[in-house]
Amino acid sequence: MRIWFSCALLSIASAAIGLAQWPRDRSLGAGSDLGDANCSIHGQIVSENIIVGSLTVELSMPNRPGSVSAYVEGGFFEFRGLTPGQYELQLSGAAGQVVYQESVLITGVDQKLTVRIPTKANGGNPSDATVSIRQLQHKVPSEAQKEYSKGKTASNKGEHVLALDHFRKATQIDPEFSQAFNSSGVADMALGHFEQASDQFQKAVDLVPDYLVALANLSIALCGLEHYHEATEAARRALKLDPLLLKIRYVLGLSLASEGGNQAEALDNLQRAAAEVPKAHLVAAKILAETDRRGDAAKQLEDYLRLSPADGADREKIEAWLEQLRR
Repeated sequence: MRIWFSCALLSIASAAIGLAQWPRDRSLGAGSDLGDANCSIHGQIVSENIIVGSLTVELSMPNRPGSVSAYVEGGFFEFRGLTPGQYELQLSGAAGQVVYQESVLITGVDQKLTVRIPTKANGGNPSDATVSIRQLQHKVPSEAQKEYSKGKTASNKGEHVLALDHFRKATQIDPEFSQAFNSSGVADMALGHFEQASDQFQKAVDLVPDYLVALANLSIALCGLEHYHEATEAARRALKLDPLLLKIRYVLGLSLASEGGNQAEALDNLQRAAAEVPKAHLVAAKILAETDRRGDAAKQLEDYLRLSPADGADREKIEAWLEQLRR
């Protein structure tokens, strides 16, 4: 039985956190009413995977207008004249990327605060929170940032054509704006333009070789184009940066199976990916059936049927395939 598989079935590993505006100075923002008391904090950034000198800290309070910001110098920052209470702390890179967020409680004068950024701040899912050293060092012109922000707003509304227009304007203003190239690719993918998407993701990776999100997206686009050898390479690069990307393990397993690569490696990746991508069971079953491991193949189909909707469009075909394997 011939079963059709595609990376187009995957959801796009898109950038999830938008750009923050780069602070103009270290004083209270215009219109802010956070600075009406004498609380202050002396803070320190502790991180293993970013350059702390390239960051800005911003504090805001729920239901209070405005925010305050301070540059990180030598890993340290300071705020004075704050109202006591619960604050949202946001850490941004030089290009405005949000790299970390947490809630902090400010209660008194000369309070000490240590911000520890986990190595995997995003729990293993690629997003703009995964920022490379090169991205942190690159400063995006304000006009490019404005276009990018407009594109993110349009993208969040599902207006992908408009989003793509803004992202492309951003890259025209700043040809080194790697995040805008990645977001252009995401918009192209949403529109079904896999060839254009792969070009945009490749540009992002050319600018920032360890850009995890762009590498993951590039592997998906190449797999969707059935460029399996190239998809394999991109997927391996992404997994080297983050082995927990199960969707990308599906891309790697499917690409290896489709190009006649290492079947044991393909099976290993597919079985690991199945927890997040149930169709990985089907690809694994195909490999097992072709190597005369019918019992193992049937088990993969049983696992898939247990996870799939009872009214799924392909359920009858999978059940028929399972019956063949059981004979």
